Amino acid sequence: MALNRSFQQHYEKYERYEKGERDEKQMRRKESKGEYYFLILVGFITFVFGFISLAVYLAILYLAPVVSNLTGLTFINSRYFLFILIMLTTSGFFMSAYPFSKAINGNSSFHIILAFVSSGVALGVQVFKLAFTGPTWVGIDLLQENGNTVEMMYLTAIYFVYSLVLFVLEFTILRKEFSE
Repeated sequence: MALNRSFQQHYEKYERYEKGERDEKQMRRKESKGEYYFLILVGFITFVFGFISLAVYLAILYLAPVVSNLTGLTFINSRYFLFILIMLTTSGFFMSAYPFSKAINGNSSFHIILAFVSSGVALGVQVFKLAFTGPTWVGIDLLQENGNTVEMMYLTAIYFVYSLVLFVLEFTILRKEFSE
């Protein structure tokens, strides 16, 4: 009788343990689903942000002669700005592809590494240009001395802060990816 009672107590402890572990796995799965949706959203927004910025930049360069005749402003090519836009678009693409690759047990680390590297390169180029040209470097690169305005400083700050936040987010994901 005492053996049966002892067995029953151990069995009840085991059931509580199993139930708690199942609940924990379900909670973790719900958290990771939300995290994956967030990463898809941020990656998509980054891709669209980069793609639209790239399209606007190329449209301005294409229409530069017309705008120059109308306003007197001359637009010049900025390889650095073009490179940053390409890197942000690439980073957004790979960041949004990461959760899909993780879900199908693909090579997800490849996607997050490429997103992290392209975001880091974009951030590095921005820091380089900030150090040597100043906070209005986007305007100076595109419009020469006419671009040295407060508005261009705000545009530069928006791209810099967005790149910095994206870089930190991707670093966090990368660290989590390799700690598992």
